[in-house]
Amino acid sequence: MKFYYGGSKSEHYQNLAHSATFQQLCSYLYLHEGTILRDLKKNIPMENLEKTIELAIELNLILREERRYRLLFPIVTKELVTAIEKKADFQITLSQLQQSSAAIVAAFEDYEHLMKQDYFYGVIDTIALAEVALFKSDTLQFVSCQLDAKYDTIPSYFEALKHEQLTETNPLYAILGDVDPIYAGLQFAYIIERVVKGKKVRPSIFSRALSLTGILMVNEDSSLKLKVPLLAHTDEKMKFEKTDLLKWRLLLTSYLAAQNAQTLQFVFFNEN
Repeated sequence: MKFYYGGSKSEHYQNLAHSATFQQLCSYLYLHEGTILRDLKKNIPMENLEKTIELAIELNLILREERRYRLLFPIVTKELVTAIEKKADFQITLSQLQQSSAAIVAAFEDYEHLMKQDYFYGVIDTIALAEVALFKSDTLQFVSCQLDAKYDTIPSYFEALKHEQLTETNPLYAILGDVDPIYAGLQFAYIIERVVKGKKVRPSIFSRALSLTGILMVNEDSSLKLKVPLLAHTDEKMKFEKTDLLKWRLLLTSYLAAQNAQTLQFVFFNEN
C-alpha cells in the first residue's frame, strides 16, 4: 500500500508512512476492520506497535472505539477509481482539460490550493496515480505531471532535493547539485523569458538543466526553443468538485492516459 499525504501535518504523516509497523497495521486493518488489540499484537509482532497505534490515533488516521480499531482514511481501490471516473462531472472536466489550455492552468491552480490542506489516503499497490510537482520563481511556475516519479523534471527535482532523496547518480543532480532553489528559479525564468523573446542565451548549468528536462530544445541554428506549453493565468473556473484532492489526482492520471504520455510539463506565468 502506498500513502499520499500533505498539509500542516506532512512531517508527522511522513514518519508514519515510512514505518514498517504502520504499513503492516494498515494492511491488516484494511482486511480486518474492527480488530481488537490482542489480535493486532498476535498478527503484527512489532515492538513499537502500540506506540504506532497511539500516534495514528492522534493524527486521526485510526479510530479506537469500544476497544476495536479501524482505519479513518480512505483506501483507493480499482472499484473506487472506476466509480469516480464514470461520473459525469469527471468526464466533463477531463474533456475541458483536453480542449482548453486555460482549463489546464485553472486545474493546477486549484490543485496547488488543495495541496496546502491536510490530507492522507492509501492506494492499493496495483494502482498508478499521477505524481504532480510544482516549482515557482517570482514570475514563472513549472509544473510536471508523471505516472512514475523519477526526479527528472525541474519541479520533481527540487521536491526531491528538499527531502534529501537525490544521489549523485541522478543526471540533474550531476548538473545542478545542491543549488539554491530561489537562485535557480530566477535563472530559469531569465533564460525562458529570453528564449521566448528570441534572444540568445549563454550556456550555463541552468540552460543545460532546462534542455535535459525537455523544457528547452536546440534548433538547427543552435538557438534555443521552448519545447513545452507556456501558459498564462486565467480566470476560468473548473466545474469539477474542488474539495477532493484524490479526485484531482485521478483526473490528472486520466489526462496523462488520454495524452498517451508518461510525463507532461507546463510552464506558466504567475498571477500578478
